[in-house]
Amino acid sequence: MSATSAASLSFNLHAWSAWASDLTTPEAWQHWAHTGERQAQQQEPAVAAMPAMLRRRAQKLGRMALETLYAQPAPADFPLVVASRYGEILRSTALLQELAETGAVSPQSFSMSVHNAIGGLYTIATQQQTPVSALAAGTQTTLGGLIEAAMQLADGAPGVRLLLCDEPLPDLYERYGETATPAFAYLLTLTPGAQLRLHHQPGNGQDAAPLDLLRFLLTDAPTLSLGQTGWCISRALAL
Repeated sequence: MSATSAASLSFNLHAWSAWASDLTTPEAWQHWAHTGERQAQQQEPAVAAMPAMLRRRAQKLGRMALETLYAQPAPADFPLVVASRYGEILRSTALLQELAETGAVSPQSFSMSVHNAIGGLYTIATQQQTPVSALAAGTQTTLGGLIEAAMQLADGAPGVRLLLCDEPLPDLYERYGETATPAFAYLLTLTPGAQLRLHHQPGNGQDAAPLDLLRFLLTDAPTLSLGQTGWCISRALAL
């Protein structure tokens, strides 16, 4: 991913919601952002607002993501961008193993393993004709999701919802991952404005993990380096 030094995209953070098994309330996430502490109690996402027939199609990561989507309704003309490095990797791995062993997989399971399945399931359940984009960009997935959402705003969208979610790799692939992070999902509703600025500056930073971005947004940090290509996100007062 490359950019010129003049590249800049601005937007506001209108709302956010997040869910992890040990962080299920805004207060818990705020506490985590400032202290790094997680709760001992584990919970499962209920997704009570979704019809049971559709809800049971989603596995744990999908339900976490759906929980954040239902917690933050938005008009149908707010596009949804889903950024996930691996998607529902546990489901995908199980399907590959089943295919190797039997030569066949369940069509429904396969349909729910594609990268845009979570967004598609949500729009079906809510009967919204919302545009959905899904992307994976390796260690730059956070940056890629932000750029996609910000560019849709710049192109005239009245608002964009950016969903970031991932879960730990299964044992089979664990050695290929950089850091094991507990499963999480969070949703950012972005609107036109100048509260935050995505910009490019000389220098090489470390690719930001999705939770690095959420921590930045929930604290008063002035700037976050997003990647090795020099992209940063800054608050207006930090510019």
